[in-house]
Amino acid sequence: MKNETNRYVISVLIADRPGILQDVTSTVTELGANIDGIRQTVVAGYFTVMLTATLPTQVSATDVQQRMLKSFPSGDASITVVAYDYTRALAKRHNERYMVTLTGDDHTGILQAVTKFFAERNINIEDWNVEFSGAHITHVGQISVPEMLDVHQVQIEFRHLAQKLQLNAGMQHEGIFRAISEVGPIRSLLGQK
Repeated sequence: MKNETNRYVISVLIADRPGILQDVTSTVTELGANIDGIRQTVVAGYFTVMLTATLPTQVSATDVQQRMLKSFPSGDASITVVAYDYTRALAKRHNERYMVTLTGDDHTGILQAVTKFFAERNINIEDWNVEFSGAHITHVGQISVPEMLDVHQVQIEFRHLAQKLQLNAGMQHEGIFRAISEVGPIRSLLGQK
């Protein structure tokens, strides 16, 4: 007989220090979880992780949250646990992934303008990262473009928006971006080890 399981999405936000990810993964593993997806980063001194984990049926979302809270000093961590929504997560989408870059001098309103641009076209932002170097800023994002959109037109409009924001912009298919940005795929394309 197959064991019944529940899948949860778990997020943790806490001031960064070494060992937090080990604390998180140990706690959910001790509850009998199989971690099947994870994304972690540190932003401005704060650690954040989002993961999906499959647990035995008898372990509730409340059980997970309470156990996670006990892993950290009182009041230090913000923890959210929600049931994984299979219908939303597995809904069939006919989208292509593209990588977006923006570079230039930082100023107010960049993210508001860019996120509005994508939202108006029903383009989903799946990942976004911002790096600062003095007054210079670099945005790198991954977006999911619906197949009914003319990607070439979106690229033109995106570059036009970037010009208004006094930024340089790029938008490439994920496969092309990775092939020219990562050493491993280039070597494999060239047949080198």
